[in-house]
Amino acid sequence: MIATKAYHLTKKTYRNIFFSKMKRNILQLIPFLLFFTLLFGWQTTRFIALYSVVALILVGFCMLLWFFFKNLTPFFNKTELQFNDQQFQLTKNNGTSTWSFSSIRNVVVHEEYWLIYLTINSYVYVPKNIFYTEEDFKKFKSRLNV
Repeated sequence: MIATKAYHLTKKTYRNIFFSKMKRNILQLIPFLLFFTLLFGWQTTRFIALYSVVALILVGFCMLLWFFFKNLTPFFNKTELQFNDQQFQLTKNNGTSTWSFSSIRNVVVHEEYWLIYLTINSYVYVPKNIFYTEEDFKKFKSRLNV
């Protein structure tokens, strides 16, 4: 197994990930709102569409506040990543989780990190600056198929 430097998720990075996911989800709802407005006529539903957008923003803001006030300490703890050709392993809070590279559903690439989706809603945060050598970085990146 190839080991990497230990890392942890910062609150700023977590907030950026949350906002990017929220933006993407709100953008997916806009076609529904347009269809709803066209289906029932603009005159009668423009207030419904406006209220829907305001409600989405308020719900997103409430979720953001909830995330900041709830105990997220386990998410921000030190994490260690190890990998080989078939699988990768994360050690956090004295617990270890192992996944095969073939079980990855999607990888979202950011300039500073990857979000490795294992299911539709659960992902693993892996920064790009944790590798000791450029070879290890390239090997892990090739296993992700990005």
